[in-house]
This record gives sequence, C-alpha cells and structure tokens, in this order.
Amino acid sequence: MTRSRPAPPADCGSGWLVAAAGAIAVGAGIRHGAPFVGALGITLLVVCLALYTLARHGARKVVVRRTAPETVFEGDEVELRVSLTNDSRFPIFFPRVTETFAPEAHTLHNVVFPYRVSPGETLEEDYRATCLVPRGIYSLGPMSVTIADPFGWFRVTRPLGEVRQIKVYPTFQRFGPPERTGDSRSFASRHISRVGLGESTEFFSVREYRLGDPLRRVHWPLTAHRGFPVVREYTRTARGDICIFLDLYRYALIGFGRGSSLEQSVKIAAGLSARAIERGHSVRLFARGASELRLGGERRMQPILDALVELRPSGEVPLDTHAAVAFREVLPGSIAVVMVSPYLRGSRAFEERLLRLRRGGSRVILAVFDDTSFRNLYDLDSTADSAPAYASRLRALGLEPFLVSCGGDIAAIFSGKAARP
Repeated sequence: MTRSRPAPPADCGSGWLVAAAGAIAVGAGIRHGAPFVGALGITLLVVCLALYTLARHGARKVVVRRTAPETVFEGDEVELRVSLTNDSRFPIFFPRVTETFAPEAHTLHNVVFPYRVSPGETLEEDYRATCLVPRGIYSLGPMSVTIADPFGWFRVTRPLGEVRQIKVYPTFQRFGPPERTGDSRSFASRHISRVGLGESTEFFSVREYRLGDPLRRVHWPLTAHRGFPVVREYTRTARGDICIFLDLYRYALIGFGRGSSLEQSVKIAAGLSARAIERGHSVRLFARGASELRLGGERRMQPILDALVELRPSGEVPLDTHAAVAFREVLPGSIAVVMVSPYLRGSRAFEERLLRLRRGGSRVILAVFDDTSFRNLYDLDSTADSAPAYASRLRALGLEPFLVSCGGDIAAIFSGKAARP
C-alpha cells in the first residue's frame, strides 16, 4: 500500500510565533500578577521547546544515502534513488531531502517521504532528472534533509554534503568510413597486406636464402629440388586498428558550444572507436592539450569515453608540430584518422607527414572542418585553400578527406552518403 506524502503545512515555522506569544504571556502574567496567564505562557514555551527539540533530534539522527550512476550520456533521463533511515528512538515527521543535480543545469530536486517514519525504519524514494548539459564532469549534490515536528510548527534543516562526481559522456553514433572493395573484417584495404613482407600466414613467394633468414622459413622440398637454399616469404597482415589524432591547439577551435569543431571531433572519435571495437579492432587516441593524451590499444569504450569527456582546447602546440612525433606511433596497416582545422591547410610539412603515413602502408582518413559553416573565433589565413579545395587536392594525392560542417550528420558524412566536395 502506498503511504501518503503530505507536505508540511504552508505555515510551517509558525511555532516561533507561538513561542513568542508564550513569552509575551509569561511577561504579562508577571507584570500584571496574573498567574493563569503566566502558566499559559509557560505551557506554550514548554510545548514549543519540546517540539523543536524533537525535530532537531530527528534531523541529527536521520541517515540519508543516494544511489546514482557514475556515468551518463548527454540527453539521458536518469533515475536516482534516495534512502532515508530513522536512527533515533522517536518517530520523525515530514521528512524531505533536497539535492542539486548539476547535469540538469543545477536544478534543485525535492524528495518528499511519507508523513511519519518510525524509529529504525528505512524508506526509499526515486526521482528522475535529465542531463541537459554537454559532456564533462559535474557534481551531484550537496544534499540536505529537513525534518518537522508532528504539527508542522518547526522545521529543522541539516546539510549533508554528499557531493560526488558524475561523468556526462558525449552522445554519438556508431559509424565507419566506407569499406573498399574486397574488405572483409577490417576497415583497412586488403591490398595493404601486399605492400610489404611480414609474418602473416598468407604465402607470398619464395626467394633464395639470405644470411640471417630463420631456418623455420626454409622451403625444404624446393631446396632439395633446386639444389640451393630457398625460403618462403609471407605477406604483411593489415591490422585494421585505428589511431585517432585530435587537435587541442587553442587556435584550432572554431565554432561555439556543442557546435564547435572540438565537439564534432569528440563525436567523430567516439563513433569511429565504437565501430572499430565492435569489429574486434583496438583504438589508440592521441592529443596534445595542457597535457599529452596517449591512450593505446583499447578494446573497451569506457576508457575512451573517460578520456574524451575531459578534452579541452587548452594546448599550446599545433598539431603539425605534434604530428612529427605522434605519427611515428602508427603501424603499417593501421588506420590514421586526423582532425584537420583551418590553420593546418597552409602547412606543407603537415601535408608531407600525411603522405608519408600513406606511403608507409596506412590508410589516412581526414576530418576537414569547413570553416565557412562555423563561427570563427580567430582570424584565419586568407591565402590558404578553402576547405573543399583542400579536400579535393588531398583526395587526388590518395588520402581520404571528409568535409565536416557545423551541425552536419557525421554518420552520413563518414559513411559516404553525404555529398563530397
């Protein structure tokens, strides 16, 4: 059976007026020699003191606990549970717990419990909230509990603290770039495995033995037939793993709020990572902000989302400088996904490093941000190519640029369904 949850009377707190009236009655009884009036005043004061003491004792002895998820996504509706235990020897009345839910734009939630909670009794109530804020780490709390007396004359509030953090992850769609002809389980093209020789199980050719070749690769039947040592050669297996390079350089940011290039980059990284992990590949993240982010070989989404949730455009090192070292981490056969902000379009050194990645056997995918669709924070180099012209030129060089606009459908862009420049 559901217990009623009446709120404290609208005049809750009027006990102080009653106490004041009692004090006046005591004074009047003494001044005018009226014992009855004085006795009435004393009775009112004693009743008020007893009720206030009961409410204060209940507020001091009540125990409140909160159960909430540690992580949520933008726009999620979250259910939080608040439990209240009466540890005193007396019942408590009109209990109410108040909490600030920061992910809902610091909304104050009131959780009202049944009118009376017996000694030792534990009650639980739920409340729902919506995550309205963008990705980030927010506080949950502080909390406070309010207890009243049986008549609602006095109300005592005790702050509980109970502040904890809650992570709000970015929302994203699982997607991947269009697969090339002949692809089976990886984003990488199968022809990458034939660019060079390696240690896979796929036979490629035979050649004459050279000093230093392992004996396990010697083709003994053919050696006996030809009369000189011959060894097997195998193809280099395409890994299909994905390396994502985000640009946290402070002058790389274009746009504002959730429509900024950084927020688009985060959604791109999350969507590509989810699809790669779903297909059994590992993900590596690289970024250089106030500190360097190097997350390697992840096959679970939570560490990736934990890294993405805190990214801020606080870097002092441009991506073309950071890429000189970071691009060395990309293994042949992997996929390199690079975020290209407008300031990079005029960097020939950056372009050469991208081409070097491709010549090394990696598939290079570029998210080229179209600055004409973003509100720019900084003056851009007017001599550099426009975003569509830059993307067309890099595509002619064998790279795979995708033009990203403010508010564009990222999944459609990277699936090849959006119009290419």
